[in-house]
Amino acid sequence: MYHVFGVLNNFEQQDGIMANQKRNIKNRITELLGIEYPIILAAMAWVSNANMVGAISKAGALGVLGPNAGAKEVTQEAKETGERLRDQIRQVRNITDRPFGVNFVVGTAGLDKAFAETCVEVGIEEQVPVAIVSQGSPLVYTDRLKKAGIKVIHVCATVKHARKAEQAGVDAIVASGTEGGGHSGFEQNTTFCLVPQIADAVKIPVVAGGGVADGRQLIAALALGAEAVYVGTRFIATLECPAHERFKHAIVQSTDGDTVAIRHGRFGEAGTGYAGFTSERRGSVRLLVHGHLRELLAQHNYLIDYDTLTKYCKPVHEHHGSSRTAASLIYGDCDVGFFFAGQGVGLIHEVISCEDVIHKIMREASVTQQKIAKL
Repeated sequence: MYHVFGVLNNFEQQDGIMANQKRNIKNRITELLGIEYPIILAAMAWVSNANMVGAISKAGALGVLGPNAGAKEVTQEAKETGERLRDQIRQVRNITDRPFGVNFVVGTAGLDKAFAETCVEVGIEEQVPVAIVSQGSPLVYTDRLKKAGIKVIHVCATVKHARKAEQAGVDAIVASGTEGGGHSGFEQNTTFCLVPQIADAVKIPVVAGGGVADGRQLIAALALGAEAVYVGTRFIATLECPAHERFKHAIVQSTDGDTVAIRHGRFGEAGTGYAGFTSERRGSVRLLVHGHLRELLAQHNYLIDYDTLTKYCKPVHEHHGSSRTAASLIYGDCDVGFFFAGQGVGLIHEVISCEDVIHKIMREASVTQQKIAKL
């Protein structure tokens, strides 16, 4: 049975450890993935690329290529998307020989499924070390990926889906709380409550995701039964992240009340295009509240869903990626789309390198562990 104090003791407790020192944490996740630190880059659409992922993996954590990694505009064909992913994977390998991951979003039908299937096939052909699978059933890709020798981590927002993922044979689970900047379920389970419930429900390793931005939260995640953290927004505010500087600045300037979860997708909708919503791909997205969005929310007393919000946005400029999301995240056009960010924004105060983020988290974890040991 995994126990937090056994892990904390791995910090090599010594009297008078300086605050700028860090200690490694070794457990099932670090051994499974072959990483030095129990930190995984959360899969984020558009705002990751080979340079960012390579820097994170090279520094000892696990970098993850998200959907549209390295892209500045949408592609019209699945084959083009697949080849772009292949190029990003090979670029990461040119930067580091350490493990990294690729996010595969489960396709539901039509074009959505075609794009997803193509990316999975490329991942298998390129023999990526780790697959982070999200927004769909673990029965779709797990067996195929594992037969190819790829470690599979499935993202779940409920205990029910975590159990289903374990039964499907995944290697680990991300317990994704509603504090995160990506998709979360209608249940709105918070990280603090979700992680221990999933840790109690499954025997495989659990990774805590949702609003995690510093080392104190890493230690808290270990105490809750997780063995690593899934960090997204903190890595957006880095030098290597391809997000627009306006987005990074907005994160750094934000405080505790500057994000909101907006309903996105209704239960049971199975789309035939890009966005279908099954029971595991529905719920809400968390947005950074500022500028145009703040005005829209005020006008509708915060009673508005994501699809309705977009109807009040300006059309996408032809030179801004042909995508509302790309226009906002990559080109910084806040009148066209929105910034996705987790509740941890209030803990982020500077734009630094990915390596510095990792070392900062581990130093903070070490200091926190010492404080706990004195209680």
